[in-house]
Amino acid sequence: MPPSLPDDILYLICTQLWHQRDFDTLYHSALVGKQLAVPALTSIYRMQEMSPVTNRGSSEIDVSAQGRAKLTAKARMDQEEFMTMRWAQLWRTIILSAMGKTLFPYARYIRTLNLEDLEALLEDPKFKNQVSKRFFEGELAAHKIQTTGPKKNQSLDPGRTSNALGDIITASTPMLEELSGKIENDSLLRWIPRAPRLRLLNVWYGGALVGAGPLLRQHCHEFKTLSLWGWTHDDADQEFADFLDEINPQTLESLEIFSSSEIGTESFLALSCHRESLKELKLGSINASAMQSLNMLAGCTNLTTLLLTDATNRSIDLKNAHNDVFLEVVAWLRSCKKLRSITFRNLRGGQDLLTPMLLENDMRLKSLELKGYAMADARDFHQALANQPSLQELQLQGDSDEVGDGVTTLVESLSQLVNLTDLHLQDVSDYFTDEVIGRLARSLPKLEEWWTGGWAVTDAIWQDIATLKSLRRLDMAAISRFTANGILDFILNLGAGNKGLVLAIMMADVDCDLTESEQTTIKETIAAKVDGRFEFQLLRATTALTAQNTRGVLDIHHVPPAFVSKQIDACIDDIGVDVVKIGMLASAETVEAVASALERHGRPTCVLDPVMVATTGAELLPTAAVTNLRKRLLPLTTVLTPNISEAKLLVENFGMKRFPEIKSVEQLVQLGALLQPMGPKFILIKGGHLPMDEHLNVAKNAEDRKYVVDVLHTGSDVMLYITKYSTSKNTHGTGCSLASAIASNLARSQDTNAWVAVEDACRYIEAGIETSPDLGHGNGPINHFHSLSMTQVPHTESSLEIRPYYTDLYEDF
Repeated sequence: MPPSLPDDILYLICTQLWHQRDFDTLYHSALVGKQLAVPALTSIYRMQEMSPVTNRGSSEIDVSAQGRAKLTAKARMDQEEFMTMRWAQLWRTIILSAMGKTLFPYARYIRTLNLEDLEALLEDPKFKNQVSKRFFEGELAAHKIQTTGPKKNQSLDPGRTSNALGDIITASTPMLEELSGKIENDSLLRWIPRAPRLRLLNVWYGGALVGAGPLLRQHCHEFKTLSLWGWTHDDADQEFADFLDEINPQTLESLEIFSSSEIGTESFLALSCHRESLKELKLGSINASAMQSLNMLAGCTNLTTLLLTDATNRSIDLKNAHNDVFLEVVAWLRSCKKLRSITFRNLRGGQDLLTPMLLENDMRLKSLELKGYAMADARDFHQALANQPSLQELQLQGDSDEVGDGVTTLVESLSQLVNLTDLHLQDVSDYFTDEVIGRLARSLPKLEEWWTGGWAVTDAIWQDIATLKSLRRLDMAAISRFTANGILDFILNLGAGNKGLVLAIMMADVDCDLTESEQTTIKETIAAKVDGRFEFQLLRATTALTAQNTRGVLDIHHVPPAFVSKQIDACIDDIGVDVVKIGMLASAETVEAVASALERHGRPTCVLDPVMVATTGAELLPTAAVTNLRKRLLPLTTVLTPNISEAKLLVENFGMKRFPEIKSVEQLVQLGALLQPMGPKFILIKGGHLPMDEHLNVAKNAEDRKYVVDVLHTGSDVMLYITKYSTSKNTHGTGCSLASAIASNLARSQDTNAWVAVEDACRYIEAGIETSPDLGHGNGPINHFHSLSMTQVPHTESSLEIRPYYTDLYEDF
């Protein structure tokens, strides 16, 4: 027999693999033999939440792209069901181990318990029939909880069942350090005494914390991190204050509230009990009352990270409305000498709160983000930026309504921030010229990511940008006049430090279009030179009235908002409406006029096609108009039909972080879910400009384009509307036509359930594209009269397939 390593050495090896989160090596080590199985399994279950078979892990099916390409649709579905079986088996093993029914006590090794993943499994469409039967057989049969109501209508209740199973697991997890999920209050009160090592708690609804404070104080002396999705109960402020008072003082290090809450004065006062320990404070959606109470945080001066977001745009300008509070908040921020990262999103007067702090000579910020301010009111703020040369990340977004001194002051300060690696300037850079962009490139040699706008930007900038030896991403959202040769010369000057560079030109002048051949050459060159990627989009105009044809827009005319209001009143007062369909709205004033009219006329059923971003990705509305549309129109909307770029813009405007590049249908689903808190009853994400391959991942080339997927969120369910990809160029106005068809179907049926209306609309659009005449010399219109034609049109059978879908919508974002 060959010599074997001592047990303690094997344990150290497995521990090192655990630190590296090398799940695969540990799994195969556990199969070698009993001696290695024990330390390997111990490490595996310490990080079971990272398993590739869970909803949080990276699906094993996706590991081999070549293997996926060989799968038939049926084989793919079979493999997905197999992965669900493995996912279910993992959780079943954990639960059975907690019941003492397995060879090894797996549950005792668990450090992180994510019950959201368990609930996602129970809600997954593939968790049915044999998978569900095997999961709940034997000892687990008694823990399957059904929904209430008539027996014939009953089904598995994922929320209550996951809490019941969590009750079993937590009884045998003495090493538990992190607990998260949609945990019920009575469950949490039972579980806390079982987890003496608990240090992190993530609950969906803050009400679960009521009564938990004394238990955490008594049993969990290492507890220090709390996050919750929201807490909107009327007594939330006092209940949360009680919780903060009840846990051990000076122990809470991190608090994050992702969405809406009613916390304010009492909670902020109670946080003083943790003024020495609190280092990270993130409040995702504060209201006007909370803004007036920010001075109550004056004792919390050890913060390193602060994030304040007003997702509703209802905050108040403290400087003008409550100057005494404003001065106290300013004094508090100036005293937070350990702050390294600060983010203000959509806080009125946010620049005034930040300016005195930036002028503190002993303040050393590394990251600063300010969104939702006006350059006209920000001269002092822009000047103060220069006093923070330690900044490495800077994001500014605001209304650019100054062309002269405002831009000059901002650029002067930016040029002094020589340590910047990430610079994102949205809207405030609208009037940047070649000279300005070139100066910034020469002044900021460490830039790795750069997002900028500009006006009439030309090839003159490329020589300076080529000196940025660490640049990995350049988003040029400027009205630009680049040439193919200019771009190619820039690419050929890139070096090893630019490997993987993404070059995105998003608002090119229509007179400076690049041909398909030129774009292909640029893409091939950047891929060969630095393994990079090139994206190109033409500028498009959003208007009230347009003079256009299949080739493009010839002229525009803005209709005065007052006249728009009169048009709506004239129509509804005389004839009435069943459904309102809204398309392009050119300004914040027009948005307000339409929203006010809808409210005046009883909030009729409404389909909103938010024309904010062209199909190319170029943003077409000023920030104020986007904000007004989100705040005023979305709560009045029955069906929202954004394209992918518009959905991303709304998410960012809501105060969330930038949504990543979409690569799969799962991310489309997730993107739609993030829009639901904004108010629409139904959300349809249009995927027409992002064709999918046969596995419903974004197609990487023309040959892989098989399907177009639209995703409908109903508030409780998700449906995929899948149609075959068409190579037809006659797609002019398909987004507008789809929204109009949905509105017509809703009016015809008098039913506000969008499922059938969307289905019929998708079939209508597909047939319209397939039978479209070739009109004009550009992208022609679809055939809107395919079912009424007096002449014979080609018979077309719809390829539409409708699938229910579920995933843990917020897990990865």
